Amino acid sequence: MTTQDPLQSFQDLLAANPHTGSVEQVVKLSLGIAVAAETLDRSAFGILRDESGINSKVFSKLKVIGETLNAVDDKKRGDVIKGLPASYSTIHTLCALKPEELVTAVKSSAVNRKTSVRAAEKYVKQVRFPYLAATGDDIGTQGSKEEELFGIHCPESVVLNQDSLQGLEEELKRICQAYGMVLRKAGSTKTTSLKKEDRALKELVWRRMLEQELTLQWFQQVPDQIKKQFNLRTHEELLNTPLRSFTGFLVNAEGSRDAFWDSHGKAYIAKLHLEQEKTEDKAQRFNLKRRLDDVLSDSRRSELLRWRNQIANESGVFY
Repeated sequence: MTTQDPLQSFQDLLAANPHTGSVEQVVKLSLGIAVAAETLDRSAFGILRDESGINSKVFSKLKVIGETLNAVDDKKRGDVIKGLPASYSTIHTLCALKPEELVTAVKSSAVNRKTSVRAAEKYVKQVRFPYLAATGDDIGTQGSKEEELFGIHCPESVVLNQDSLQGLEEELKRICQAYGMVLRKAGSTKTTSLKKEDRALKELVWRRMLEQELTLQWFQQVPDQIKKQFNLRTHEELLNTPLRSFTGFLVNAEGSRDAFWDSHGKAYIAKLHLEQEKTEDKAQRFNLKRRLDDVLSDSRRSELLRWRNQIANESGVFY
């Protein structure tokens, strides 16, 4: 009995499940790509990708979808798939959520078959960065043309506790919605707030890239001895660990610094950017920027510079 060639098996999978097809077809293809990435060596997987006829950017998105859905609990995955829209771009956007967040999104009907890319981006932002959400139904409208009609000022003699302030906000929100108006909290358009939102959006982009480069499946394959050495028990802990431990773990996992750069150069760049956007320490932000400049200006890392610029341009974040 002969074993079918992996490339032919994938071509059969691709023929039966186009990435522009139904949600079931998109998911089946994505899971197949994720399995291939996990089981094939890098050169074989590269051949499979090149022979697929799918744009490399789309192929990468499908791989992320497969890895994310594969991380969803087996008993819940079917229900999640039933609630996803038939659009690989929208599903990929939703994969910025953690597996359990994706389950909640579908279970609560916040995500359904009719969810658009724009709505998915809005929802992801609300979940991952709730403190950036604008008041009421205002999310996503900042930046559109509008005129400020009224200002609300609290006299110094009036002291509002948290409950009273919340009640006032709810009443104002109700009135504004009745007239098609938008309620904004004081200071929401100040320069500092806008800079904070810009950094948070960049943080989301680089978090997604880091999760794409360092998958849960890869982490699970790292020997337990190395995980214990760096006191890392979960994939989430690796993504959030300080930069020095993060780098040390990857170097040890690959066996050398050269292997680290070959296998995880993109993950390192994503981590540097992620930490730069997360920190409130200006000195730390400067040091991370300087480290990024040093790495990306190295002629040996020109591929990483092109990749960083590509991600930045595609995501609408600039440096």
